[in-house]
Amino acid sequence: MTAADGACLRVPQERIDRFIGAILERHGVRADVAGTIRSHLVQAHLWGIDSHGLQQLIGYDRSLANGRINPSPTLRFEATHGCLMRVDADRSPGQYAAGQAMQRAIELARIHGMAAVGVTNSNHFGMAGVYTRMAAAAGMVGFATSDTNVVDLAPFGGTAARLGNNPLSWAVPCGDTPVVLDMSAGTVSGGRIRHFAYLGLPIPAGWGLDADGHDTLDPATSAANTAGSPKASGLALIADLLCGPLLGTEAAMFKRKRVHDAANGTGHVLWVLDVAAWTGRADFEARVAAAIAGLKATPPTEAGQVVLYPGERENLTERKRLRDGIPLPLGLLEALGDHFGADAVALLQKDA
Repeated sequence: MTAADGACLRVPQERIDRFIGAILERHGVRADVAGTIRSHLVQAHLWGIDSHGLQQLIGYDRSLANGRINPSPTLRFEATHGCLMRVDADRSPGQYAAGQAMQRAIELARIHGMAAVGVTNSNHFGMAGVYTRMAAAAGMVGFATSDTNVVDLAPFGGTAARLGNNPLSWAVPCGDTPVVLDMSAGTVSGGRIRHFAYLGLPIPAGWGLDADGHDTLDPATSAANTAGSPKASGLALIADLLCGPLLGTEAAMFKRKRVHDAANGTGHVLWVLDVAAWTGRADFEARVAAAIAGLKATPPTEAGQVVLYPGERENLTERKRLRDGIPLPLGLLEALGDHFGADAVALLQKDA
């Protein structure tokens, strides 16, 4: 199999799920933890956020092998003040720790009207929108952010990485179509740049800086992500401060990212507000739906295009990929084969 620029193999979601399960089983990842990771990575591909799907698995495999990720974590929850709670994640995969933390936040918010849960000693938690959608499904406004496993974002006007390219997500309930803003503080995520490398394509100008702080079009030489604007740079700093100093650890730039302990692990903050504790939920969601309809009635800048609300692109992509399959770059399949072996990757190329 040879990777041509932009070439992909379309794969049904079941094969991807099976492949991830086989890799996690090698490390003895506990069933409930493995199930969370599998559903999260598959969902990333279904939503078109391919940077947070299979290409993350090589890093997770290494982290499970070197002890950064605990395959069978025991989360320790500590109530701090009414609707506030802290969690030591015991080096858990971030998807599992953040999902459990968001569920606990939802339960607390049903009692107090709102709640916040801070997580320490965790790892990369993937797509922040997964957790805020949990809140929206429960009739709550949700917020989620995290620092990152690496410091890879240059602050606006800077030439070297000093911040995490941190995710931030908000979700607002509206029946089956919540408004979900899920973004990285950088122009794009680091995973998006790696995705272009697997596709064998150059990255657009303004996405990455090389080791000398110059703009690069070569994903292989990108040493730091760029902040999209001073506002995005400010959001990255705020996320670093919420997920570090607020939780009793250092800001990301001072964490020793290769040390696997509570002081240096990845931190998350999840916050929810119960709409029903604030106003009538049905009336609120009707007003949100009206706002979405008004947004979509906006004349587009280009003929034949439509204005999308936050989260709509993911919904449309999921429907298409469930029908047509998930496109995996041949370069990614080659990298997976080099790392995991041809027999493992064969699970992606044929039905069981």
